[in-house]
Amino acid sequence: MKRIFTLIAALVMSFHLAAQCPLTEAVDFTATDCHGTQVHLFDILDRGRYVLIDFFFASCGPCQTATPKVAQAYTALGCNQHDVFFMEISYKDHDNTLQNWCNTYGIEYPTIGIEGGEPSIDDAFNIPQYPAIILIAPDRQIVIQDLWPIASAQTVINALAPYGIQQHDCNTVTEPSVDITFGEVTSTTIEATFTSNAECASYTYLCAIQSEMENWMVVTGMTLEELVQAWGIHAQETSSHVFDGLISNTEYTVYVLPFDSEDSIYALQTKVVKTAQLGGTGVSQIELQVEVLSDTTVKTIAIPNAETAEYYYGLITKAYYEEIGADSALQVIRGNGHPLYGNDEWIWVNLAPNTHYYALRSGKNANGEWGETVLVEFVTSTDHVDGMEVAEYQVAPNPANNHVMISGKSMSDVAVFNNLGQQVLHEAVKGEAVTVETSGLEKGIYFVRINGSIVKRMIIAH
Repeated sequence: MKRIFTLIAALVMSFHLAAQCPLTEAVDFTATDCHGTQVHLFDILDRGRYVLIDFFFASCGPCQTATPKVAQAYTALGCNQHDVFFMEISYKDHDNTLQNWCNTYGIEYPTIGIEGGEPSIDDAFNIPQYPAIILIAPDRQIVIQDLWPIASAQTVINALAPYGIQQHDCNTVTEPSVDITFGEVTSTTIEATFTSNAECASYTYLCAIQSEMENWMVVTGMTLEELVQAWGIHAQETSSHVFDGLISNTEYTVYVLPFDSEDSIYALQTKVVKTAQLGGTGVSQIELQVEVLSDTTVKTIAIPNAETAEYYYGLITKAYYEEIGADSALQVIRGNGHPLYGNDEWIWVNLAPNTHYYALRSGKNANGEWGETVLVEFVTSTDHVDGMEVAEYQVAPNPANNHVMISGKSMSDVAVFNNLGQQVLHEAVKGEAVTVETSGLEKGIYFVRINGSIVKRMIIAH
């Protein structure tokens, strides 16, 4: 009797060896289950889910034995809401038969029959015998060609576990979402990392001050979600970004708008972070250097000290400064809406020639206390210092080629700048003349600064 039982078991096993799906890559299909719900295979795979398909028919004895165990595994693995999506396909049953089948075995996942698209799906997958249970990975590879024998629901659970398919509560519905974490946060930068879940196909993120976003909602008539979608950075999977140019000691909100594979928008997610405080409690001081490059162009370099939390500076004609007074001029500079935090270098163009200007600077410390306000006076003229002619200083030959001689009374320092305000040569001078090698300079217009204040125009012709 034991030999007869062993023979029967061997026949059953050989029967199911023949049931193995011969394909290694899935074939796409769109079908409608017996309850009228449409199923598109590749859409499900593109959402990052595995798909388990049970090929069966209602009068198949082994199918009737296996189906309750597959249904229990479906419940244990999250009811098609998480890592894996279950469906079953019958090549020979009509919808009314399949509806009875679902009621009998408590099947909640899609069941597809003749009216829904069969038997073409069986034919496409070359299914030879039944039942045949396969598992398809998100990359569309068939990673399990036949799951058999099925002793219990745990058989299915264990077979799927190596692919990262975990057990989940069926009552938990997972929507596309993105986890926001912060890395280094400085006074002017925020490093953020965005990690999307399996249901999230893509997302858009944005960093802004909440009150400013609310103002833009009023101005544009757009919702917050629409602003994030229009102005944000689009990304997929895990990504990181450093938001820079921010204001110190200020709360910023990072907004993330998730999308599914069909570009449907889900709940806007936010996380608040505050930039670090800049500066100390001492007196704010800003070193301000002014270099006159031409009759209408000036370069400024501002260098705040460690006590400075933020500062402002700008140019104002001496005549206008005297007209409105020191207090009003200071309010104009402080109220320009462009706070600075680190070193700043700027080229001012289209200034009035032969005009006296003030460069005005003002900064405050971490306690909001303003430091000393300092003026730097200069004249926009390449041949004047404080309104006086300096014709005794010469640059020759001009235009120059490989060298130029700079001469004048009591020279101590000579520097050459290109038209971007960058210093390209520097010579310490003892006497009234110095020859400067210019063969390494490109053709163009340069400015020679003598003794730190007198500026002469020079052309390199080679």
